[in-house]
Amino acid sequence: MIDIVIISVPGVMRRTPQAAPALLKSSVESAGFTCRTIDFNLKFYQEVSNFDELETYFATGLNNNEHETASRLVANWTQQIIDLNPRFVGISVFTYQNRIASKLFCQHLRRLNKNIKIILGGQGLTDGGIEGESGFGKQMFDQQLTDFWIRSEGEISLVELLKNNINYAGINSDNFKQIEDLNSIPFPNYDDYELGLYEVRSLPITGSRGCVRSCSFCDIHEHWNYRFRTGQNIADEILYLNEKYQVNQFNFSDSLVNGSLKEFKKFTKIIAEHNYQSKIPINWTSQFIVRPPGNQVDEEYWKNIADSGANLLSIGVETGSESVREHMNKKFTNQDLDYTMEMLDRYNIGCSFLMIVGYPTETEKDFQETLDMFTRYQKYKKLIKTINIGSTLGILPGTPLFNSAQESNIVLDKYENNWVALNNPDLTLERRIQRRWKLKDHLTELGYETQSDSTEHMMQILQSNLEMLNQRTKIKKMIILNKIKKDQTGI
Repeated sequence: MIDIVIISVPGVMRRTPQAAPALLKSSVESAGFTCRTIDFNLKFYQEVSNFDELETYFATGLNNNEHETASRLVANWTQQIIDLNPRFVGISVFTYQNRIASKLFCQHLRRLNKNIKIILGGQGLTDGGIEGESGFGKQMFDQQLTDFWIRSEGEISLVELLKNNINYAGINSDNFKQIEDLNSIPFPNYDDYELGLYEVRSLPITGSRGCVRSCSFCDIHEHWNYRFRTGQNIADEILYLNEKYQVNQFNFSDSLVNGSLKEFKKFTKIIAEHNYQSKIPINWTSQFIVRPPGNQVDEEYWKNIADSGANLLSIGVETGSESVREHMNKKFTNQDLDYTMEMLDRYNIGCSFLMIVGYPTETEKDFQETLDMFTRYQKYKKLIKTINIGSTLGILPGTPLFNSAQESNIVLDKYENNWVALNNPDLTLERRIQRRWKLKDHLTELGYETQSDSTEHMMQILQSNLEMLNQRTKIKKMIILNKIKKDQTGI
């Protein structure tokens, strides 16, 4: 009998291993328990040939006609888990997009073997809905579809649960205890992964948790305060994994790899020195924050980034409008971005732009500034490897935008993309979709590369549901406006 099987589930569109199961495996085994990890997200892409429809269903819940196909697929996978005869099954709910697959696994596990205890963990558990109901983990517990849910970090609390210390902070409770010393976590164990089956032979690295920024559209602060590892510890892990698994490509899961400038500089210097002597150099990708030039951000800073093997930095540019970016609390100007692009170009470091279309304060002028930015940046076209424009802005539970919606006169809906900004009434869902398509066409005309077809498919699903969503919005908007009128008149 195995103590626990930890699984990743469909709904995440990245096709490299996820860090959480491997980190939890090392923590569990360090405590003397046995563990297997299975990546069903990988199996999904291996076993399903035409996966666009199912991918959209798992990620969004739209395309409900795919439910039966998804259920049969998960039922087969569930039997594979049962054949291993575990005491526990841990399901990594990495994001809200993993919820549909997670619930299907729970339903089939309950049906096929009631003796196996189910544990849910991950960031996708804890945000509630627009009416303030409990988070997904608590909902699943109340429906008796899971035995335990773990709030936020699990390296310590999962071990305590396996020791039967079910009262440990964070188990079936929002009152969790954050790990203060991230250096104390054992290096991840990928022994169960067939790394050659992934599209890219790359391993994730978690150098920090939380974020030094507080962007209005992001819910990271609902999960963690900012904690970071030392640059030496991060470099040690990379060199260890490089030797053990013969992997030289790494992708950081951090919200921002350069959140702590001091430790980031140490890391890049150590890996740069390794690369000077290695026949097969280390290279890495990560999300990256724009910082203004100064004493801490100088030529040596950029040289070490390049020499340490940075080959793709994903930058949350979001918009070409400084006023919109200021409302987002991004804390950098167009001038700061210009400087960053100049240095990336000088040191031949590739980048990716992460964009948001249809922010609540975005006017036609703001949107035009985004179009103009890409026209102006055509000289960096080879440097900007891809532009991820997503679908349209979804206002997620737990984000500052969500939490301040009432005072900002934003009408929310359970479909995160379907909101209305009463202070910017021209910005309807239909107009946001139009802007999104216009940006995509503009980028194509300029010769930029954009993200995969799967996002385009999700956009088509969103547009096909536009009439239904508009009707929902019309009703909710009428209710809100009537309430505002009553509050103002006292009638």
